Amino acid sequence: MKFIYLASSYLESFPEKGLPIVIQYGIRVLMCVLLFLLGRLLIKKVIVLLTSKMKLESIDPDVQPFLASLVRAALNIMLVLSCAGVLGIQTSSFIAALGAAGLAVGLALQGSLSNFAGGVLILVFKPFRVGELITVHGYTGYVESIQIFNTVISTTSHRTIILPNGNLSTSPVMNISRKGVIRVDMQFQTSLNADIDKTKASIKTVIDNCPFLTSERKYDILVGKLTDSAIVFDVKVWISSADIDKTQYFMNEHIKKQFDKDSIPFPDPVLTVKTL
Repeated sequence: MKFIYLASSYLESFPEKGLPIVIQYGIRVLMCVLLFLLGRLLIKKVIVLLTSKMKLESIDPDVQPFLASLVRAALNIMLVLSCAGVLGIQTSSFIAALGAAGLAVGLALQGSLSNFAGGVLILVFKPFRVGELITVHGYTGYVESIQIFNTVISTTSHRTIILPNGNLSTSPVMNISRKGVIRVDMQFQTSLNADIDKTKASIKTVIDNCPFLTSERKYDILVGKLTDSAIVFDVKVWISSADIDKTQYFMNEHIKKQFDKDSIPFPDPVLTVKTL
């Protein structure tokens, strides 16, 4: 009965005491929601404008996504603080609580902080840049973007690989395209009975018809070694770094065709028999 009495008393006094409070905080919540939605829209537009401005100013393309991510994070933090102020939360105490939470999160996410530091080191020392072809951790691909915590590369088979910056900054990285022109070393074998000069001429014919070779440097056709069953020819050609796969496929196919045309024998298979 007492509960029913208290409830009826509250309902009677609600229009005078409770309704103004509901209206007051309801308006704050509504304003907070509107501010958040408007802020998110403005942040997107600011990032788009910032990205366009950086491209017009010819800012290093490696730095562009990194700066855009930092600005986006800062603006989102400012938006959260503004929404807290609209709700009536004391900003100073909120910042203190946010700082304490940030410290705890920072200790828990030391790997992420290491990735952030690694991203800064990559941007400063530039072991690779956006658009370059690299090999790292067994992956070979073109660098698409260097972000706050990760670097995104696209492999030659069009697969996306996301690698943490912390590991990248401390790992050996092979930058294939930094110098533009690279040397590709290949080996081809013939029978011991094959004529060396004739074989070299046959290989030279294939090289001269390869559309991917550069004329800046001379190629080499060398007798690498003699085995029990074959002559091993070392072929070293200079190409653009973007044409590695195309060159290797071309050479393998046309060497076989040219050897068949010139009657150059391949080595016979060797069968090793072990006795117990």
